[in-house]
Amino acid sequence: MKRTKIVCTLGPASSKPAVLEQMIKHGMNVARLNFSHGTYAEHAVLIKNIRLAAAKVGKIVGLMQDLQGPRIRVGSVHRDGIELVRKESVVLVPNNLINYKLLTTGNDKIIPIDYPELYKFASVGKHVLINDGLIDIMIEQVKDKMIFGSVVRPGIIFSHKGINLPSTNIITDVITAKDKQDLAFGLKQGIDFVALSFVKDSADILELRKLLGKHPVQIVAKIERAEAVKNFKHILKVTDGIMVARGDLGIEINPADVPLLQKSMIQQCLEVGKPVIVATQMLESMTINPRATRAEVSDVANAVIDHTDAVMLSAESAFGKYPVEAVKTMTSIIKETEASKYDDVPAHYLKLVQPAIADAISVIAYDLAQHAGVKAIVVNSLSGQAARLIARHRPEKLIAVLTNHRLTQQQLTLSWGVEAYLVPTCRTLDKLLQQSVKIMKQRKLVSPGDKLVLVTGHPVGKTHGANMVKLQEI
Repeated sequence: MKRTKIVCTLGPASSKPAVLEQMIKHGMNVARLNFSHGTYAEHAVLIKNIRLAAAKVGKIVGLMQDLQGPRIRVGSVHRDGIELVRKESVVLVPNNLINYKLLTTGNDKIIPIDYPELYKFASVGKHVLINDGLIDIMIEQVKDKMIFGSVVRPGIIFSHKGINLPSTNIITDVITAKDKQDLAFGLKQGIDFVALSFVKDSADILELRKLLGKHPVQIVAKIERAEAVKNFKHILKVTDGIMVARGDLGIEINPADVPLLQKSMIQQCLEVGKPVIVATQMLESMTINPRATRAEVSDVANAVIDHTDAVMLSAESAFGKYPVEAVKTMTSIIKETEASKYDDVPAHYLKLVQPAIADAISVIAYDLAQHAGVKAIVVNSLSGQAARLIARHRPEKLIAVLTNHRLTQQQLTLSWGVEAYLVPTCRTLDKLLQQSVKIMKQRKLVSPGDKLVLVTGHPVGKTHGANMVKLQEI
């Protein structure tokens, strides 16, 4: 089995049940729904299809809602786009000035934008980047709420492409009115995770936590702004997971810094046992080609070697020609890399300072799994946290979680090396052992004479938090 999980962004290319079944069969663990696109009706149908496909294949698939956030985008343009040539004069004009702009822009080529306040943060000499930085416009004048500039790097602009102003702190609410409406819809649909875009600091996460109320949905903070990098430690303390969103991050900061930041953020997530996703452009060429480039294959492999919990497909699976092939390719890379020595980690490589009981339990379980010849680590957990703490040590054994909470089972789809199974509540240690052996035998993971490491709370079924480790021979 592969241990690194795969998150797939879904869209027109991957909405049909037959395609979803193949994606799940070949390695998709979490389905990401990007609420920058699509209607509620379309998302509802897609969620239904995901669940039907997962049930048919017999696998658990997590559901992640990705909120749009204060994304600054190009407005609606002709389907053929707006072609820009080098040194051409252009003007970025808010959509709400559509009538006024035609009278004032002269011969400049007009680019509509959907954020009317952008002019407040623009200044002469700075750059406006469009479509992941592929198009570059240098600002020459800001006048009457419009931004005038000259094309530095040409290209074709299409509707709703993203706009960035690097090294500029655009002050706006991270959670928009649209996000709040989208979140309410997502909660009704039973999402497992909600990804928050353009996070600046821990206060953004805490605001989302308030909106969630008692809903136990897990928050994934997307790190794609320079402020988020600066405040990463504080963000990590209050979020449930991290997404290293390298597309916008590589525009907001020096792209050469991104690979090292990726490694640093993964390491910090491992230390606290919170899942981390490496995202954006991992197999980008497979959006139009049936094979990945050698560089893309290396990128995925290196993320696995960095010990990320999950890797993510974006346009490849949402709009690309080969969504199933992209999942197959990613799974193949993961398996080959995990089987190599380069994926191995030395024992106790995590330097835990003043570990709590749960940390100590995770170390003991890891040591037994590595040195006592066991087949699997079985964790009895209500929340799944004990399993995540064990998984951060990256043991070479299956981590099987027994839980009576379906949401916990769904949320563990994002955690490295973990498989979760729904079982009735066990009230005694003997009953828990029986259930553990039964589950492992049913899935042909163990045979008589094999050993298991069992991690649970004691008294069984009455306490929160793991405090006991048992070595059991079948």
